[in-house]
Amino acid sequence: MSMKNLGEKLKDAMAALNPERVRKEKEAEKRKGVAKGLAAGTFLGGLAGIFFAPDKGENTRKKTKEELEKAKNKVEEELKETKIRIEENIGEGKEKLSTYYEETKEVLEEKAADLKGKASEIKGIVKKEAEEASEEAEELVDEKAKELKEKKKEAEKKAEEKVDEVKEKTEEAKDKAERAASAARKELEK
Repeated sequence: MSMKNLGEKLKDAMAALNPERVRKEKEAEKRKGVAKGLAAGTFLGGLAGIFFAPDKGENTRKKTKEELEKAKNKVEEELKETKIRIEENIGEGKEKLSTYYEETKEVLEEKAADLKGKASEIKGIVKKEAEEASEEAEELVDEKAKELKEKKKEAEKKAEEKVDEVKEKTEEAKDKAERAASAARKELEK
């Protein structure tokens, strides 16, 4: 967006914010139009009167010169007044724009500070929840590791019991086999 467009938009915004100023500007424009019409009418009427007056050329030129001087002075006076009004309007506009800028700047700074505070608060909450989740995960891992150790011990104990049971049965089977072998030898010797 160009500076000209931005300036126009700000002007429109300021006018929209101040309807009294718009009304005054319209009234001033009407007064200018009436004043210009009066000046032009006076000038043309004076010229017509001079040219249609039964007077000598020298007098007519003198009167024309005087009328032109009066019209020139009146136009210069109106230009000065217009310049003063324009300068006043520019001053008011600058003042209002400066006020608007400062108010907007303050609001934006407050909003930025609020957002920073909220972001910091959210960051703290997220950090706290992450720490809590990490602690819970560590506790869960420790608990599951403990359960696994207990199950391992139980499995080892059952395995030892089975090994002992197999050893006993093997011993019993060995004893039976030896007895059967001994009985068979005895039978054979008979």
